[in-house]
Amino acid sequence: MKHSKMWSGTVATVAVALALALPAQAMALSGSLKLSGSTTVQPVASRLASAFHSKNPSVRVAVAGGGSGVGIKDVLAGRVNIGMSSRNLTSSEKSKGARGYAIARDALTVIVSPKNRVSNLSQAQIKGIFTGKITNWKQVGGANAPIIGCGRAAGSGTLDYFKEAFLGTSNQSSRVKTYSSNGLVRSAVAGNANAIGYVGMAYDNSSVKGLKVGGISPSITNARSGKYRYVRYLYFVTKGSPSSLANAFIAYARSTSGQNIVATEYLKLK
Repeated sequence: MKHSKMWSGTVATVAVALALALPAQAMALSGSLKLSGSTTVQPVASRLASAFHSKNPSVRVAVAGGGSGVGIKDVLAGRVNIGMSSRNLTSSEKSKGARGYAIARDALTVIVSPKNRVSNLSQAQIKGIFTGKITNWKQVGGANAPIIGCGRAAGSGTLDYFKEAFLGTSNQSSRVKTYSSNGLVRSAVAGNANAIGYVGMAYDNSSVKGLKVGGISPSITNARSGKYRYVRYLYFVTKGSPSSLANAFIAYARSTSGQNIVATEYLKLK
């Protein structure tokens, strides 16, 4: 994806005032921030930005997607102030100066069309489907129809976590159709009764059906309690120490007010 196209994403003019323990005489912040990266993090980053709108209209924050790999590369190259990632940083990225700040947790959800009669799969069955060993829904209690796998392309933090959680040392089958965002995976699955995919829990809406894994529903309640265990951290990433403006935005995301926004569709840090 070219960066000129990537910035057609959500752009929110926001106000940022310090909701943290800053001196009373501290002046209102001003300037601009650019964020890019994980489409899992993108919705909550946009909500956090919008929440600042009434507090300081002199700060401008642009939020764009592209995938975790894009966000990390962008921040290391100086194209953005903050990268967004739904996976842990690699040792190579850290050696180049990347620093991650956890701002939320998110559960990974395996989804099918509401028309699909399958409602529960084991971890082993999910692995079999996405590695190409299980190819027909009748093999897992469904209709006699071919399984259409829908997943994320290389560079996606969601793909990396899916591989870690479900595939282990195996690779995603080349037969799996790949997409550049959670939203596109959801659309593909919603439009095909024989499709299956995986997305961040915030993308699990009425257009698709979140599957139980081993009999456990992928609900916020179950994820929060640890009963549903496919949960990962979401990060804001900077190169070296963040600027004062980036630091204020990150600190707000981690504050009580920011975490209340996170909790609308994601999981708080604690």
